[in-house]
Amino acid sequence: MRILLVTWGSTGDVAPYAGLAVQLLAARHQVVVATSERHAPAFRVHGMPVRVLPLARQEESALAADRYDRWQSPSRLRRRTRNGQDIAQVMASGVADAVREGVDAILAHPLAHPVCAMIAAATDLPCIGIYTVAPGMLLPRLSASPGLAPHGYRIAETLVHTAMRPLYAPALSWVGQEFGVRRGTARTVRAILRGRRVLYGFSRALLPKDVPLPDGHSCVGYWWPARDPRWSPDERLIDFLASGPAPVYFGFGSASPGSAECLSTTIKDAVRMLGVRAVVQTGVQGLNVSTDDVLTINECPHDWLFPRMSALVHHAGPGTAGAGLRAGVPAVPAPHAIDQHYWARRMTALGLAPTRLPARRITAPQLAGALRSTLHDEQYRNRSARLAQILRSENGAARVLSELAMPETGTPCPTSGRGRKPGPRG
Repeated sequence: MRILLVTWGSTGDVAPYAGLAVQLLAARHQVVVATSERHAPAFRVHGMPVRVLPLARQEESALAADRYDRWQSPSRLRRRTRNGQDIAQVMASGVADAVREGVDAILAHPLAHPVCAMIAAATDLPCIGIYTVAPGMLLPRLSASPGLAPHGYRIAETLVHTAMRPLYAPALSWVGQEFGVRRGTARTVRAILRGRRVLYGFSRALLPKDVPLPDGHSCVGYWWPARDPRWSPDERLIDFLASGPAPVYFGFGSASPGSAECLSTTIKDAVRMLGVRAVVQTGVQGLNVSTDDVLTINECPHDWLFPRMSALVHHAGPGTAGAGLRAGVPAVPAPHAIDQHYWARRMTALGLAPTRLPARRITAPQLAGALRSTLHDEQYRNRSARLAQILRSENGAARVLSELAMPETGTPCPTSGRGRKPGPRG
């Protein structure tokens, strides 16, 4: 099949899709990836063609907002809304052009799924949402609160879809005009995605038993990132690991939880209080801790690094949390934003971590205390090891491949012409 894989987001968001794409190639599918130039190398290194979505300006705007827009205000919300609308429009245009050139199926990241689903319906193409986070998880106080389950999850999902409506409205209107979708056809996010097939790239074992996933939505297991074939571990890291006991890992991915200097000092003080060794991943915020017992590194594949650690402190992004759980290494989640708080709550609810510490307000004594429990109470390591066995037994990529063998197309949007209409410029 000629598969269009559409993805975008943070580095941690995109990495699992690169792993999935490699598995699709191994199964002899033809894969074209639509993503931004920033993420293109993660796919090109594996020989995949990339259709670049010109999102550099929008990415910079989103990054600036995360760094400087600390307070909610009408102007901040307007800036974010306009930026979100621009992103949706760029995605819609890029996907439309790719469809005109010829594809057999679309696999869509949740941020791209609304526009992909509408284009697919208008052209009679199968489209499957491939998500590493469910919409309801973006409001963890509702979706992850035991006292509100299962209704809290449904409420959270409804609120997220409602909030997304203005972000996608211009792009969906453009798609309707471009592909001749009749007026009156539903063009809201919630209506377009209703009944669509969605596969979640994480384990059902991590969710509450009573979470009411919508019809057609399934947890299939993780899509593990594909390692760069040119990668080899830094000699400094090899020497450091060999020179003493297994260290503690600290890393916050592409999150930016406050001042890098303050967070680096917090890590340094906590390590000193505990008398442990540590590996710190610099991340986008530029963490830097330099002592005899602490090594700061750049990018390093988590599947290689985490099994060599004694414990982890991370932001609880879905990819990083999954890699830590797969390694069976206990962790202290320190979430910063949106779905990170959901996964941090789940880690503590499952007894995999003693507590969660908000990254922006973390202190050295808190961090040292949480790590002390994690390192010395065997229950966290034992539970993590048991869950790791479950995660290793699942094959999320194989489940996606089986879905592609008999894809579900959902309900086609009525068009002004007949099937697989390429649009006015086709």
